[in-house]
Amino acid sequence: MKNIKNIIRVFEKFKLLGLNSKYLNNDHLEFNKSSSVYKFNEIGLSVNGESIKSLRIGSGKIKILIWSQMHGNESTSTKSLLDLVNCFHNNEFFEILKKCSLFIIPILNPDGARLYTRENFNKIDLNRDAKENSQLESKLLNSYFEKIKPNYCFNLHDQRTIYGSEKDLNPSGLSFLAPCYDNSSSINTTRSNAMHVIEHIYNDLSVVVKDRIRLYDDDYNENCFGDHFQKKGSSTILFESGFFELDYMREITRKYMFISIVTALNLISDQSNTIITTDYFSIPKNKVKFYDLILKNVYKENLNIDVGVNFKEVLNAGDVEFIPYVVSIGNLSKYFGHKEIDISNKQFQIGEKSFIVGKKLNESLINDLKIKLNL
Repeated sequence: MKNIKNIIRVFEKFKLLGLNSKYLNNDHLEFNKSSSVYKFNEIGLSVNGESIKSLRIGSGKIKILIWSQMHGNESTSTKSLLDLVNCFHNNEFFEILKKCSLFIIPILNPDGARLYTRENFNKIDLNRDAKENSQLESKLLNSYFEKIKPNYCFNLHDQRTIYGSEKDLNPSGLSFLAPCYDNSSSINTTRSNAMHVIEHIYNDLSVVVKDRIRLYDDDYNENCFGDHFQKKGSSTILFESGFFELDYMREITRKYMFISIVTALNLISDQSNTIITTDYFSIPKNKVKFYDLILKNVYKENLNIDVGVNFKEVLNAGDVEFIPYVVSIGNLSKYFGHKEIDISNKQFQIGEKSFIVGKKLNESLINDLKIKLNL
């Protein structure tokens, strides 16, 4: 717990200001090209000609490749990574840099980041292109991996707000995975090392974020980069920035993802730390449990039923708006809403334009809901 408190102290001191929006692209990356702490490079260009940047930090023998925002609209983990770079720049966590060399790609998909889309400029999901290797960004990541031949890979993402677990009522704040490298979910030394790191993250962070850490789905997919690099012999860890109650800007998540990354680096740099009290497979698994909003007691044919609503994130004038869309109508008693609102006193019925699956909520409700949800 003492170490966690120190990591939080450093985060609060050196967290970068001005990155409060979910919209983050190359314009927000500012690196000192003459820094004595890290080496800055452009390692290639995206499909639409945007620069793909990398940083090398540290001089240790353990090589760690870290990339973020291969999905352009997943910026939370990128912010945590940039906060960490700023900490290194201010001579924090220097013990890590004696043992490790970090190779960091903050934004692998700058075109998707610019457009605020999951896919790249060619509308290809880069994390389904590891084997086919059809896109410039995929080729760059694959070639950079081969050049570095890292001992570890950190694959940083954001996950949706819909996840919780079977065991409790809390949303998944953070999720992790040691990806499979075959269809049999086999465990070799490479994957076991990744599991070992996740176990430590779970043990350490559960003290401060109890019942909010999960395992991500581990079905093998040879087209995903995590599975691909695990198979190539680099211990690969998927980091997923999840959701804490009504923190749609993911600022709480940003802090705990920062702690997770530092915790992982501390463990890897200190090979004497082998204490394990948690079995990897006992960590609760992600399960779809939530809607962003459940409207309770909507009238339909003498019955009161529920309407499940999720927010679609839309880029508008350089910022991200959260637009509520109806995704389910019926008995939602097995699910929870991050916000639940009884609208039995409102004159809306199923079948009206207000509640059509796949459509935006009626305009007359949206402003009221935004006020109640503080969006």
